[in-house]
Amino acid sequence: MVWSEIWKSVKEADFDGETYRWHFYKKLLGDFDFRGKKVLEIGCGTGMNSMLMAKAGAHVTFLDNSQEALDIVKRNLEKFGLDGDIVRRNAFHHGFEDEFDLVHSEGVIEHFKGYYRQGIVDAHSIALKKGGRAVIIVPNMKCPPYRIGKFLAEKSGTWIFGNEYPYSETELRYRMAKAGMHINALKEAEAVLSAGWIFSPFWQKSESFLKMSVGGSANRGLARLNYSSCFINKWGVIIGAAGKKT
Repeated sequence: MVWSEIWKSVKEADFDGETYRWHFYKKLLGDFDFRGKKVLEIGCGTGMNSMLMAKAGAHVTFLDNSQEALDIVKRNLEKFGLDGDIVRRNAFHHGFEDEFDLVHSEGVIEHFKGYYRQGIVDAHSIALKKGGRAVIIVPNMKCPPYRIGKFLAEKSGTWIFGNEYPYSETELRYRMAKAGMHINALKEAEAVLSAGWIFSPFWQKSESFLKMSVGGSANRGLARLNYSSCFINKWGVIIGAAGKKT
Protein backbone atom coordinates (compact mmCIF):
# COMPACT_ATOMS: atom_id res chain seq x y z
CA MET A 1 0.00 0.00 0.00
CA VAL A 2 1.51 3.36 -1.02
CA TRP A 3 1.00 6.51 1.06
CA SER A 4 -1.80 7.88 -1.10
CA GLU A 5 -3.70 4.63 -0.50
CA ILE A 6 -3.12 4.85 3.24
CA TRP A 7 -4.57 8.37 3.34
CA LYS A 8 -7.54 7.27 1.26
CA SER A 9 -8.20 4.46 3.72
CA VAL A 10 -8.23 6.76 6.79
CA LYS A 11 -9.86 9.86 5.29
CA GLU A 12 -13.11 9.25 7.16
CA ALA A 13 -11.40 8.67 10.52
CA ASP A 14 -12.97 10.64 13.36
CA PHE A 15 -10.34 13.13 14.54
CA ASP A 16 -11.52 14.42 17.91
CA GLY A 17 -9.65 15.19 21.11
CA GLU A 18 -5.94 14.98 21.87
CA THR A 19 -3.75 12.37 20.19
CA TYR A 20 -1.16 10.32 22.04
CA ARG A 21 1.60 12.09 20.13
CA TRP A 22 0.29 15.48 21.26
CA HIS A 23 1.22 14.48 24.80
CA PHE A 24 4.71 13.65 23.53
CA TYR A 25 5.03 17.03 21.81
CA LYS A 26 4.14 18.77 25.06
CA LYS A 27 6.72 16.68 26.89
CA LEU A 28 9.45 17.54 24.37
CA LEU A 29 8.60 21.24 24.04
CA GLY A 30 7.96 21.99 27.70
CA ASP A 31 6.51 25.48 28.18
CA PHE A 32 6.68 26.44 24.48
CA ASP A 33 3.99 29.07 23.81
CA PHE A 34 2.26 28.47 20.46
CA ARG A 35 0.40 31.81 20.45
CA GLY A 36 1.42 33.85 17.40
CA LYS A 37 4.10 31.36 16.35
CA LYS A 38 4.66 30.23 12.77
CA VAL A 39 4.73 26.42 12.53
CA LEU A 40 5.65 24.15 9.61
CA GLU A 41 4.90 20.42 9.56
CA ILE A 42 6.99 18.52 7.00
CA GLY A 43 5.20 15.46 5.64
CA CYS A 44 2.06 16.39 7.54
CA GLY A 45 -0.13 13.40 6.67
CA THR A 46 -3.39 13.97 8.56
CA GLY A 47 -1.84 17.00 10.30
CA MET A 48 -3.73 16.42 13.54
CA ASN A 49 -0.97 17.50 15.91
CA SER A 50 -0.44 20.66 13.89
CA MET A 51 -4.17 21.35 14.19
CA LEU A 52 -3.82 21.13 17.96
CA MET A 53 -1.01 23.68 17.65
CA ALA A 54 -3.34 25.87 15.60
CA LYS A 55 -5.97 25.54 18.33
CA ALA A 56 -3.29 26.75 20.77
CA GLY A 57 -2.78 29.90 18.69
CA ALA A 58 -0.13 29.03 16.09
CA HIS A 59 -0.28 29.85 12.38
CA VAL A 60 0.43 26.49 10.75
CA THR A 61 1.68 25.50 7.30
CA PHE A 62 0.86 21.90 6.34
CA LEU A 63 3.33 20.52 3.79
CA ASP A 64 2.98 17.17 2.06
CA ASN A 65 3.56 15.69 -1.39
CA SER A 66 0.30 13.69 -1.21
CA GLN A 67 -2.91 15.37 -2.30
CA GLU A 68 -4.89 12.69 -0.46
CA ALA A 69 -3.21 13.71 2.82
CA LEU A 70 -3.81 17.39 2.16
CA ASP A 71 -7.48 16.68 1.41
CA ILE A 72 -7.76 15.23 4.93
CA VAL A 73 -6.10 18.35 6.34
CA LYS A 74 -8.49 20.64 4.45
CA ARG A 75 -11.52 18.67 5.61
CA ASN A 76 -10.48 18.83 9.25
CA LEU A 77 -9.47 22.51 9.19
CA GLU A 78 -13.02 23.20 8.01
CA LYS A 79 -14.49 20.81 10.58
CA PHE A 80 -12.71 22.51 13.49
CA GLY A 81 -13.03 26.06 12.13
CA LEU A 82 -9.25 26.54 11.91
CA ASP A 83 -7.03 28.41 9.46
CA GLY A 84 -3.80 27.10 7.95
CA ASP A 85 -1.73 27.14 4.79
CA ILE A 86 -1.83 23.93 2.74
CA VAL A 87 1.22 23.37 0.53
CA ARG A 88 1.75 20.45 -1.84
CA ARG A 89 5.49 20.28 -2.33
CA ASN A 90 8.53 18.01 -2.07
CA ALA A 91 10.09 18.28 1.39
CA PHE A 92 13.59 18.68 -0.04
CA HIS A 93 12.51 21.68 -2.11
CA HIS A 94 10.03 23.34 0.23
CA GLY A 95 11.22 26.85 -0.61
CA PHE A 96 11.16 28.13 2.99
CA GLU A 97 14.23 29.68 4.61
CA ASP A 98 14.69 31.19 8.09
CA GLU A 99 10.92 31.59 8.37
CA PHE A 100 9.38 29.43 11.11
CA ASP A 101 9.44 29.41 14.91
CA LEU A 102 8.80 25.65 14.97
CA VAL A 103 9.34 22.97 12.32
CA HIS A 104 8.31 19.42 13.10
CA SER A 105 7.74 15.98 11.61
CA GLU A 106 6.84 12.51 12.79
CA GLY A 107 7.27 9.30 10.85
CA VAL A 108 9.06 11.06 7.96
CA ILE A 109 12.85 11.10 8.10
CA GLU A 110 13.22 7.33 8.58
CA HIS A 111 12.09 6.71 5.00
CA PHE A 112 15.40 7.96 3.53
CA LYS A 113 18.90 6.58 3.14
CA GLY A 114 22.27 7.83 1.91
CA TYR A 115 22.59 11.54 1.06
CA TYR A 116 18.87 12.08 1.61
CA ARG A 117 18.98 10.79 5.19
CA GLN A 118 20.84 13.91 6.28
CA GLY A 119 19.13 16.09 3.70
CA ILE A 120 15.66 15.56 5.16
CA VAL A 121 16.91 16.62 8.60
CA ASP A 122 18.62 19.65 7.04
CA ALA A 123 15.24 20.59 5.50
CA HIS A 124 13.90 21.21 9.02
CA SER A 125 16.79 23.47 9.96
CA ILE A 126 16.73 25.46 6.71
CA ALA A 127 13.09 26.47 7.28
CA LEU A 128 13.74 27.56 10.89
CA LYS A 129 14.52 31.04 12.12
CA LYS A 130 17.71 31.32 14.16
CA GLY A 131 16.72 30.26 17.66
CA GLY A 132 13.66 28.44 16.31
CA ARG A 133 12.70 25.00 17.57
CA ALA A 134 12.47 21.66 15.78
CA VAL A 135 10.75 18.45 16.86
CA ILE A 136 11.49 15.19 15.05
CA ILE A 137 9.84 11.87 15.97
CA VAL A 138 11.07 8.58 14.50
CA PRO A 139 10.72 4.81 15.09
CA ASN A 140 13.18 3.40 17.62
CA MET A 141 15.49 0.69 16.27
CA LYS A 142 15.91 -0.67 19.83
CA CYS A 143 12.21 -1.53 20.21
CA PRO A 144 11.88 -5.36 20.01
CA PRO A 145 8.12 -5.56 19.22
CA TYR A 146 8.47 -3.02 16.41
CA ARG A 147 11.48 -4.79 14.87
CA ILE A 148 9.83 -8.23 15.12
CA GLY A 149 6.50 -7.00 13.77
CA LYS A 150 8.16 -5.12 10.91
CA PHE A 151 10.18 -8.20 9.95
CA LEU A 152 7.11 -10.46 9.99
CA ALA A 153 4.99 -7.96 8.05
CA GLU A 154 7.67 -7.52 5.40
CA LYS A 155 8.09 -11.28 5.05
CA SER A 156 4.34 -11.83 4.75
CA GLY A 157 3.85 -8.94 2.31
CA THR A 158 1.58 -7.01 4.67
CA TRP A 159 3.94 -4.10 5.48
CA ILE A 160 2.28 -0.89 4.20
CA PHE A 161 4.68 1.89 5.20
CA GLY A 162 7.23 1.60 2.39
CA ASN A 163 10.99 1.65 2.95
CA GLU A 164 11.58 2.41 6.62
CA TYR A 165 14.96 2.53 8.37
CA PRO A 166 14.55 3.18 12.12
CA TYR A 167 16.84 5.41 14.15
CA SER A 168 18.98 5.05 17.22
CA GLU A 169 19.19 7.87 19.74
CA THR A 170 22.83 8.37 18.74
CA GLU A 171 22.05 8.81 15.04
CA LEU A 172 19.17 11.21 15.64
CA ARG A 173 21.33 13.32 17.94
CA TYR A 174 24.18 13.30 15.40
CA ARG A 175 22.06 14.30 12.39
CA MET A 176 20.28 17.11 14.19
CA ALA A 177 23.60 18.50 15.44
CA LYS A 178 25.04 18.28 11.91
CA ALA A 179 22.04 20.28 10.68
CA GLY A 180 22.91 23.06 13.13
CA MET A 181 20.46 22.27 15.91
CA HIS A 182 21.29 22.06 19.61
CA ILE A 183 19.34 19.25 21.31
CA ASN A 184 17.21 20.42 24.25
CA ALA A 185 15.34 17.17 24.87
CA LEU A 186 15.60 13.62 23.57
CA LYS A 187 13.33 10.83 24.81
CA GLU A 188 12.20 7.32 23.92
CA ALA A 189 8.51 6.61 24.48
CA GLU A 190 5.43 4.44 23.93
CA ALA A 191 6.69 1.18 25.41
CA VAL A 192 3.11 0.25 26.35
CA LEU A 193 1.75 0.91 22.86
CA SER A 194 4.70 -0.84 21.21
CA ALA A 195 3.42 -4.32 22.10
CA GLY A 196 0.82 -4.12 19.34
CA TRP A 197 3.53 -3.98 16.68
CA ILE A 198 4.21 -7.69 17.10
CA PHE A 199 0.79 -8.25 15.52
CA SER A 200 1.30 -5.76 12.69
CA PRO A 201 0.98 -8.43 9.94
CA PHE A 202 -2.66 -8.81 11.04
CA TRP A 203 -3.73 -5.15 11.38
CA GLN A 204 -1.80 -3.22 8.75
CA LYS A 205 -4.22 -4.16 5.97
CA SER A 206 -7.27 -3.36 8.08
CA GLU A 207 -8.87 -0.02 7.19
CA SER A 208 -10.97 -0.05 10.36
CA PHE A 209 -7.91 -0.54 12.56
CA LEU A 210 -5.97 2.17 10.72
CA LYS A 211 -8.87 4.60 11.19
CA MET A 212 -9.00 3.77 14.89
CA SER A 213 -5.23 4.11 15.37
CA VAL A 214 -5.03 7.42 13.48
CA GLY A 215 -8.19 9.03 14.83
CA GLY A 216 -8.34 7.64 18.34
CA SER A 217 -8.12 10.05 21.26
CA ALA A 218 -5.53 9.50 23.97
CA ASN A 219 -6.31 7.95 27.33
CA ARG A 220 -4.65 10.36 29.77
CA GLY A 221 -3.45 7.70 32.20
CA LEU A 222 -1.90 5.62 29.44
CA ALA A 223 -0.37 8.75 27.90
CA ARG A 224 1.31 9.63 31.20
CA LEU A 225 2.83 6.15 31.35
CA ASN A 226 3.92 6.15 27.70
CA TYR A 227 5.71 9.49 27.96
CA SER A 228 7.10 9.21 31.47
CA SER A 229 10.78 8.75 32.30
CA CYS A 230 10.15 5.10 33.24
CA PHE A 231 13.16 3.00 32.19
CA ILE A 232 11.00 0.66 30.08
CA ASN A 233 10.37 3.49 27.63
CA LYS A 234 14.00 3.12 26.52
CA TRP A 235 12.63 0.27 24.40
CA GLY A 236 9.50 2.11 23.30
CA VAL A 237 8.49 2.31 19.65
CA ILE A 238 9.46 5.95 19.10
CA ILE A 239 12.26 8.43 19.79
CA GLY A 240 11.55 12.15 19.86
CA ALA A 241 14.01 15.03 19.89
CA ALA A 242 13.53 18.75 20.33
CA GLY A 243 16.30 21.06 19.20
CA LYS A 244 17.02 24.75 18.71
CA LYS A 245 18.65 26.23 15.60
CA THR A 246 21.95 27.80 16.58
